[in-house]
Amino acid sequence: MGATIPETFFEIAKKYPNKIALAYKKEGVYFPITYSELLSRIYNFAGVLKKLGIAKGDRVAILSENRPEWVVSDIAIMALGAITVPLHATLSSKSLLNVLNHCQAKILIVSTKELLNKISANQENLDFIQKIILVEKSIIGVNEEFKNQLVSWDSLSIELENKFIESTFNSDDPCSIIYTSGTTGEPKGVVLTHKNFLSNVDSVDKAVPIIKEDVFLSFLPLSHVLERMAGSFTPLLRGASIFYSEGIKHITENMKEVRPTIMISVPRVFEKFHDAVWDKINASSPFKKAIFKWALKQDKSSFFGILADILVYKKIRQFMGGNIRLVVSGGASLNKTIAKFFLKMKILILEGYGLTETSPVVAVNRISDFRFGSVGKVVSGVSVKISESKEILVKGPSVFKEYFNNQEATKVCFTEDGWFKTGDLGFIDKDEFLTIIGRAKEMIVTSGGKNVWPEQIENLLNNDKYISQSMVIGNKRKFVSALIVPDWQEIEIFLKEKGLPMQDRGVLINDQSIVSLFQERLDKKINPELNDFEKVKGFRLLTQEFSQEANELTPTLKLRRHIIEQHNEKLISSIYL
Repeated sequence: MGATIPETFFEIAKKYPNKIALAYKKEGVYFPITYSELLSRIYNFAGVLKKLGIAKGDRVAILSENRPEWVVSDIAIMALGAITVPLHATLSSKSLLNVLNHCQAKILIVSTKELLNKISANQENLDFIQKIILVEKSIIGVNEEFKNQLVSWDSLSIELENKFIESTFNSDDPCSIIYTSGTTGEPKGVVLTHKNFLSNVDSVDKAVPIIKEDVFLSFLPLSHVLERMAGSFTPLLRGASIFYSEGIKHITENMKEVRPTIMISVPRVFEKFHDAVWDKINASSPFKKAIFKWALKQDKSSFFGILADILVYKKIRQFMGGNIRLVVSGGASLNKTIAKFFLKMKILILEGYGLTETSPVVAVNRISDFRFGSVGKVVSGVSVKISESKEILVKGPSVFKEYFNNQEATKVCFTEDGWFKTGDLGFIDKDEFLTIIGRAKEMIVTSGGKNVWPEQIENLLNNDKYISQSMVIGNKRKFVSALIVPDWQEIEIFLKEKGLPMQDRGVLINDQSIVSLFQERLDKKINPELNDFEKVKGFRLLTQEFSQEANELTPTLKLRRHIIEQHNEKLISSIYL
């Protein structure tokens, strides 16, 4: 492995010139890009950036959905010794402006006019941007304010195509600034070096080996550190292939087309798949439903287990492409019931744990050594210890350098002897598996002085067939309550079975039959699994899911609890009257 990400990629590209590196879908067809073609595009675009004045240490921002130009830009920026700043496409105009000015980006690469126009209202306040490169061919519809700064990707590539002269830099130089999701405050710019990423790629590859024959389906945003490291750097630096999904709404269709062997995912995706399978089973004939439930009870190594696989599980695997050998899940806790369900289908979901500041993977389950409910064992090269307050502390070559232009925040997140304080609480058992309890800042302390971990309760709630999302409340209050977003498809089925009319959601959330349904689920399914002080003793139903658009979810789908509480202040207060 080379000392830097570009050096390592160049070695791989020359080793596997004719192998598919990337593929993207256009007009219903996937178009491949070989490693040699990708290498040429990166060289050319690095030349473009150099002509535009980009040099070592300069910041270049990328605002784009997943596509080949993202990777071309990323590695070309790094090849000049410059620094990539990924921007989450779901951020508000104000947040985008704040990040661009904070990192002092000289160039902004934007994929579409729609994304470009997100920042148009504040364009005059972009203090450092010298040029905006638009990937989309047509500039018709772009706000006039951008015209002096705007250049098109294609025209630059044609006019300025040349081989660049590689910059002199080393593995300890920064290559990216990634702004954290900011669940509890303003995002901070995490400065990551080539060594940070490459050490993590190596550690993860030892824990979950990747082979050049692997095919990745990429659908999590590349602006997120998990997809960037595990879904982009790792396959490209091992000679594997990446196919870009058209988005989460098309994931099932894309899985069938691409037939991936590996996916990087978040739990929410598999919760949806789990629900979709059960919806299909529940809508089928009584005979098929009986066969499915029979299959779930069979030992997979027995004759009947093999028969169940042929009759049932193989069809479900085909629904997901038929070729998956493993899925890595991160970003939030995975319900172990769902993990066990997919293992029955011979689809192994390996949960891991990490943070942007650790590049990101700290621990992950292995293919032959996993434990559902845990985040696996600590990866090689990384050290973890648990403080007296149960906080997870991390050391190692993948731990970040600093927060950009924020020495105070950098200082307070390290112990005096150099351990990074993650803010997450957990424990390591006798078999060396790490289990996460929750975020220290999100711990609920009831008015009775009891400590409650909301995420664990939310996992139980979200696993209920009638619940899509939930958020647990109770800090400084006399009991635990919850905001619950119903699974409205399941509610529709419930109403039909009861012979009740489907009404407006605003009416249904107060309908006695629906309220009673959820109270019964709490009383019989959820609260019996909890300690007395953890039991959900009050709830309110919501008509709409928590969303990124409403700033209620981070780009990695974590709850922004303080925002959700603000949006539902009166409703929450009504629980405690």
